[in-house]
Amino acid sequence: MARTIPLRVVGRYWALYLFAAPAVLMVATFAYFPASSAIYHAFFRWNGSYIEEFVGLYNFHQLFGWEPGLWLLLGLWMWLTAAALTGRRAPWPGGADASLAVLAAAVGLLWFTGIGSPLQAVALEEAGPWLGTVAVTVVLSVALRRTVAESWAQGLGGAGLLLAFLWLFYSTMRVSGDQTLWSGLGVTFILVVANLVKMVASSVTAVVIHRLRSESWGYAYKVLFVVPMIVPAMVGLLVWKSFYDPAQGILNRLLFGTGLIDALVWMDGLFGWEVFRAGANPSWLGDAALVIPSLIFWGFPWVGTVGVLIYLTGLAGIDESVYEAADMDGVSWLQKFVYIEFPLLMTQVRINLILMIIGTLQAYGHILVLLGDTGGPKGVALVPGLYMFRTAFTELYAGKACAIGLVIFVFILILTEINNRYVRVEK
Repeated sequence: MARTIPLRVVGRYWALYLFAAPAVLMVATFAYFPASSAIYHAFFRWNGSYIEEFVGLYNFHQLFGWEPGLWLLLGLWMWLTAAALTGRRAPWPGGADASLAVLAAAVGLLWFTGIGSPLQAVALEEAGPWLGTVAVTVVLSVALRRTVAESWAQGLGGAGLLLAFLWLFYSTMRVSGDQTLWSGLGVTFILVVANLVKMVASSVTAVVIHRLRSESWGYAYKVLFVVPMIVPAMVGLLVWKSFYDPAQGILNRLLFGTGLIDALVWMDGLFGWEVFRAGANPSWLGDAALVIPSLIFWGFPWVGTVGVLIYLTGLAGIDESVYEAADMDGVSWLQKFVYIEFPLLMTQVRINLILMIIGTLQAYGHILVLLGDTGGPKGVALVPGLYMFRTAFTELYAGKACAIGLVIFVFILILTEINNRYVRVEK
């Protein structure tokens, strides 16, 4: 339980706080001051140096658009979704989830019949497909929650309501706001999901090293995982860029040498990708259809040094008696991981998850090195961080770049709060 320290006690030992003053001053100068300056200049037409003109919400207007009917719809939809997910009672009969289903069906019907639209600037045929998907998802999710009382049905229906709102918000922002920003956020979401899967490799590697019976081999593997941290990140990026080279890259040589290219050509003909052709070298960083798969494959086998060390720290805290009791009960190696190690690693999983989310939303350096500041062909990988960099230093519109940074900051806060709320640590 937190203890309140009286002010007179603090004053008595004021000299001790002088030791912390340099650190506080440095953090305030090099962290909080630039962040405050970015928030301030987000409301200015600013080129980063001498042009500074107050424009209010204009930068955010460019990013989000301004359709009053649309924002009224999104606000009402978000409120009903939050009320349905938290179980709050609506001040009218039927409940929030039923009201949300009626709203979704009504909006979808208006679009389908062409009677009206809360977003007049968008053609019906452009918005119809995604709006129809949202309406159907909401109606089916509410029906599932209303008819099946099981916990899995409630969870699945709640996930459907949340995904429907996110898809509605994302799709409307793409057509009413800055399409480059919101398309980049869509790519970032794909990379977050991919990095979530990649976290499995680090956890499995840490468990394998932890279970080694030889302490000397365990120490040797830990050292081997620390060694890559010495190599500059730029060197690794340039190696991967040469790895993807269409003419001399190792990847294409491996595909042709093993005959795997023939399997890719066959799958291309089966699924109609129109990417892989017989006798042609795939251009992994030069074909818009291959850029995102290349970014996902980047870093294979995805065993992060920091992640492995964090997991090993958590595993080292598990008492040996737990393993002895498990061996006496005849627990298998998989059961040890599922019932012992993974639950006791949830603290480290939360830490890695937060670091991964923040890093993925902010990262753009590897994309800049691999694809340039345009984000590759057709700007397919122009993620928000790279878009912010390009807006500030190429287009010299630093005020808008600051506004983009605030948008990224808000998304990081939301995802971090979701992680803290729903990724439980129970020991």
